[in-house]
This record gives sequence, structure tokens and C-alpha cells, in this order.
Amino acid sequence: LTGADCSYIYNTMRASRASGHTCLKSQVLNSKEAAMRTVGSRCGGLWIVAALLCSATAIDAQRTSFRSQSDWEAWTIPSGAAEVSRLGVVRPVEVRKNINSLSNAELFGGGFRGAGSNPGAGSLVFDGDMATGWAPSPERGDEDGWLEIDLGRLVTAERITLEFSAEAPPFEFFRVLLSSGEPGFTNALVPVAGSVVFSFSQSFGFNDLHQITLDFPRGSVRVIRVEVGDVARLAEGSSLVEIALESIGDNIALGLIERGGSISIESDLKDLPQGGQTMVDGDIKTIWSLQTHHAANVGKDLFHALIFDLGAHYWVDQIRIVGEPMNTVVARRNRYGNFFWYQILGSNGSLAPDGTLRWTEIAFQPRLPDNTNVTRNFDHEFPVQKIRYLKHFFPSTEGGQSRDAEDTGGEFNEFGVVSEYQIYGEGFPAEITLTSPILDLGSLKSVSTLEWASESDPGAQVVLRSRTGNELIEETHYYDQKGKEQTKRKWEKTPSSLRGPIVILTEAGDDWSLWSRSYTASGESFRSPSPRRYVQIEARLLSDSPDAAASLSQLSLDVVNPIALTAPGEIYPREARPGVLEDFRYFIRPQFDRNSRGFDRVRLTATVPVTFMDVQVGNESVDVEVELEGNSFVILLPSLIREEQTISFDFNSIVFQSHTRFDVTLENSVLGTEAGQSVEPGNASDEVESETIV
Repeated sequence: LTGADCSYIYNTMRASRASGHTCLKSQVLNSKEAAMRTVGSRCGGLWIVAALLCSATAIDAQRTSFRSQSDWEAWTIPSGAAEVSRLGVVRPVEVRKNINSLSNAELFGGGFRGAGSNPGAGSLVFDGDMATGWAPSPERGDEDGWLEIDLGRLVTAERITLEFSAEAPPFEFFRVLLSSGEPGFTNALVPVAGSVVFSFSQSFGFNDLHQITLDFPRGSVRVIRVEVGDVARLAEGSSLVEIALESIGDNIALGLIERGGSISIESDLKDLPQGGQTMVDGDIKTIWSLQTHHAANVGKDLFHALIFDLGAHYWVDQIRIVGEPMNTVVARRNRYGNFFWYQILGSNGSLAPDGTLRWTEIAFQPRLPDNTNVTRNFDHEFPVQKIRYLKHFFPSTEGGQSRDAEDTGGEFNEFGVVSEYQIYGEGFPAEITLTSPILDLGSLKSVSTLEWASESDPGAQVVLRSRTGNELIEETHYYDQKGKEQTKRKWEKTPSSLRGPIVILTEAGDDWSLWSRSYTASGESFRSPSPRRYVQIEARLLSDSPDAAASLSQLSLDVVNPIALTAPGEIYPREARPGVLEDFRYFIRPQFDRNSRGFDRVRLTATVPVTFMDVQVGNESVDVEVELEGNSFVILLPSLIREEQTISFDFNSIVFQSHTRFDVTLENSVLGTEAGQSVEPGNASDEVESETIV
């Protein structure tokens, strides 16, 4: 672990403790390759990822809250889909159209790439300040009058604008060059590290304009180069103050893995090709493809599907597939094929009756002769729609073969070539899921209420759910250096210098509840089983329109000592005649410890009318007051119960449907109804064996 890594972990934990939590942050990675890359970059020899646990033992006033930037950063938030402001507000990130890709190049590791002279001013041409700029040093000559900028990722663009200082004459002679990031190769056919080939250029002479807008055929751009001529005669104060490259928009596919999405591959091949993340890494030199040696006269067509999980729901209306095989020399590129035909399907995550995703066709590329190795780049535009998953379905054979029968070398060495799979849309994401760390309450505790503060445009909302449990499960995964999971035995036999990461994930155990029904208003009573040791909250930012957004600025849980450690209950008899008035007895046998608050109210809530008859504490009937509230009643006990004993009460009702529920809540009149504790099915009496509350 490097010093920087240790500092990062220390500062994260210190910030978390300052906010009332003790946290160890984890990264849940849906890609094995990402697991190796992200975790492996921080550790040497042994990598460990622990689940995010927050201790609430130091909660002030029995409340745990998330309100600051550091608090929210402990949550799992889809990277790039939502952001946390310095004021602690979680809001969606808007997907934009027709953007200046230079304005955020540094976010992708780009920026100033180099200059023949005056390099200190190179970054001023994309700082948004029209008062600053770059000019070559006149004394260095024309050979050093160049400037290069790296966009940090591949973008699709068709217009570039250059602005010159209005305080002096503009550059008179210059040339604009664009590169996709294609490398140069040596005579030995080896890529030259750091080299780029410029495939587009436009020269300007005798220019007297302070703004130049250059339109060019839509294409892939990674590096911009400006070459200035006649440098020695540049006027004093003449400078290039801004460069803007107008591209299609924000590419949703970038950061897909880091966002919590994934790329999976379904194939008729036995050995599935890996490395799908290269399709969304912003680098045209890294390609994904299929080896075609499998496909000689197999007698049937072979089909494959690339499945993209975007990590959030987006409003998508455009896809561009870049299929340039820039990883090899030009003379060999005709051996790399793209597609015969393909179909692109989209899904918003809804399920079909058989439990699989519902898919709808959003684009289709028919069989055309140029599809294989002439067209290379494919553009599709369609009506905007809500999409979480994309499936790219295609064959690698036609008529059972992918090569000429007499040519054993084959027409293509590789097929299905994708350099970049670019996905575009507009507006705020349609759905973003935020997940809290697993909150460790330290012991069995009850959560009384869930409160939050949010703001929503019309058509947008914040929806919260919760779940609880007492058990955690640790799972250990072993990987090689390529991110492929392997057995512990194989990992241990691998030399330490060649091992990949060990990833230890701590997850919710088998006893955890399902996610609760959605909360409808801040301050509602907690809807998950309680008391429990661990709690987790899920928040979804939903939008019905690309123009609408919801934000979340605060979330708090009120934590109290439980009314009882456990409160098992059961009803007898288990069966009743439909439509006939029946007598029932409900048994409750709570258990307490010294911190238990006890109860003096018992509330029965049902879906059918009920009538109270009698109540017994221990083996004795007691006189009580009863409050009637619709299909429910509340028994007001004469004293607080904090000792283990069986409480039973009789009531009658007419049942019409199977599995009619009779829910009981124990309440403490001092704490209020919001601090009530639900009775859960269990063994409450030795006299009956129902152990059910329905």
C-alpha cells in the first residue's frame, strides 16, 4: 500500500468518524476486470475489499444522519450519474447534447499534451477565459510553432472553433489537424508509444478573422494539433485564446463500469471472449472482437450478444459504434471484420412473465456488403426512451460459415470488431439508485422513524426503502492478473508476482428482510422489522421526463432502545370457515433485557372488521380500556410490561380470504406510536403450534 493510499483511507475514516460514523469504504465492482484494476492499483501482492460498514454506536441523541458531503460519499452512488455537492446535496448529473468536449477534458485525464514553445500557456486555450491564451515564441521558428491538446477520450465531432485575441491581429498562417488517437507503427509493425497519426488537416492563409469555425465530416477525435506558420512575423499580442470542439454530447458509456454497470457477453462459442470493458474505455486503440477460427463450415450460424448494463436508467436517443481496428497497421485492417448485420435491443428493466428482461428493438443494421470492413462506423438515431440495458445481437457466420471454403486462412482473422460503443441521450437520468452503507447499530436496536429532505421538479420524486437483519456474510474471491476469477487452490499455487487480487465482500446475511414498501412521507414510522443489529437504506431518484430532476439533501434515522428484544406471536386457530364469525386468540411472548423500554399498549390491525373480547397477562384476565380505530383496536394495559410472560387476547372476526393478516404492534405510551415494535411470527405459546399471524 502506497503512502498516498494510506493517507486516502485514513482521511476517509477520519471524516466518517467526525460525522458520527466509523466507516471502512468498499467498492462493489460488477466487473472482474475493474476489480483487478481498481483494487490492484492500491495494493501490492494482496488486495482486500471489505463491505462498507458504519457503526452508529456514537450517535448523538440516538439519531444517525447523512447530510454532509463526506456522509454521502459513504454511500454507493453511481459515478457520473449523480454527484454530491459541497453542501451535501445529492443530485443527478445532466446528460448534455452538442457539448464542447474540451471544457471537461481534464476529467478524463486529458488536457494540454505538448507544445513546441511556450508550453506554460498551453492549457490557457481551453480555460474558458477570453483574456488568456497561447502563442508560439517568435524566436524559436516555425518548427516549434505547434500546440497539442488531448481530449482524454475518443469523441465524435464535426465542428471546431478557434478564437483569437481581439486585442491584436489573429494568426495569419496556421493549420488545424485532428487525430482519433491512431498510433504510428515502426517497420517491425510495432506501435510507437505516444505517437498519433493525424487523419484530418485544414490550412489557413492570409487569415484576418478573429473567430474561425471549421466544419468537417463527422468523425472520431482524440487529439487536436495547431501548427502556426510564419512565426517570426506574428504581431505583438497575437494569441490563440480558446479552442472549442463541438461533439455529439456526453457519452453515457464512459465510466459505465465505475458507475456500477457491467458488460456481459452471450455467445454460441464455448470459450466466451472477455475484455468487454475495452468498448467503453475511450481509447480507439483497444478493441473487442471474436476470433474466427471456430467458424469454418460449422453447419449452422453462430450468434452472439453484447449486453450493456448502464448502471442507471437514462433517456437514450443515439448510438454510435466505432469499429476502426487501429490496433494494427493499415495493410492488415481488411482482415478485421465488423458485422454482417445486427440488431440493437433496449430494456428499461421491466420483466417478462418468465422473469427475463423485456426487450424492444431500437435499431437494426440490415445486411449490406460494406458492413464487414468498409463502413467501420455505424450511427443510429431513434426517439428518446428510458433505457437501463442494451443488447447488441449479431451473427459471426452466414450460411454456417464465415470464410470461403477453399481459403483455410479465412476472410477475417477477427470479427465483430468494436473500438468504442458510444451511447448518447439527453436530460437527467430517469432512475438512479443510491444505497447506504450497512449501518451497524452496535446491538439490537429499533429504528422509530425515517426522515429526509428533498426537492423535486414536477414529474420527479425521491423514493426510499429500508431493510434490516442480524447476520453478515463474508465471501472471498480470488482473481488472476487479468481479472478472471479462479479457485483458492490455483491462486495459492500462482507465483506471488503473478497473482491478482483477493476480494473479500461482506454482504447481508440470510436473515435479512426484503426491501420494505416505499416510504411516502418524511417522518413515517420505520417499515422494516425491528429491533435488528444492521440497517440499510435505498434511495431512488426518479424522473418521468428528461427535464425533471429530484435531489436529496438529508436523511436521518431515529434509533432507540427496543421495546423488547424479541416479540414472537402466533394466532389460533390457523384455519377458519369463510364468511362465518370465528373466535381467535393471539399469543405474544416478548423477551427483554435491561435496556428494553417495555410496552403498555397492544395494537391489532387487520384487513377485516375485528371485535375485542378479552385479554390475559400471564394466566390472569385483566381489566383494560380499548380504543377502536376502524378495522383495528388498541388495548391499553394497566401497567408497563418489562418482564417475560405470555400476553394473550381474544377477538372475533369474519374471514373471507386465505392468508388474512392480523398484525400486532407493541407500543409505549411515553415513546409514541412511531416507536412501536411489530410482533413477528414465532413460538409464543406452548399451548398451540401455529407460529403464524395469518
